[in-house]
Amino acid sequence: MIQICTVGRVTADIEVKEGKGSSYARFSLAVSKGFGESRHTIYLDVVAFEEAARRLRAAKVKKGSQIMIAGDLDVKEFTRRDESKGMSNEVTLSFWSYVGGKGNKAHDKEEQKLEYKEHYCSDDEDLPL
Repeated sequence: MIQICTVGRVTADIEVKEGKGSSYARFSLAVSKGFGESRHTIYLDVVAFEEAARRLRAAKVKKGSQIMIAGDLDVKEFTRRDESKGMSNEVTLSFWSYVGGKGNKAHDKEEQKLEYKEHYCSDDEDLPL
């Protein structure tokens, strides 16, 4: 498992879809890397499931929104229409948050609705190690 945490801008409006009993969203995140003349953009394909997808919709994340994401990075191979092979970086989202900008108010309202569920271990046998 490769964990990633990065900040970027959403490249298109996010649509949450329903499929086989679960909700999900796919979107692309543009992340700037480097400085000066060596500065370039890396595009990450991001997939969010269930609660994360619903939070994206409720917070009205859209094209141009600057967000921080954290999740599991995977490099996927694909075949183009011309039969050539390509690679894409895909992140399975585990957490996201707005970064600066105008989106904070909608995000803050959504965060207030979330409930934190704490777990206490009664003895050492309950520990997941």
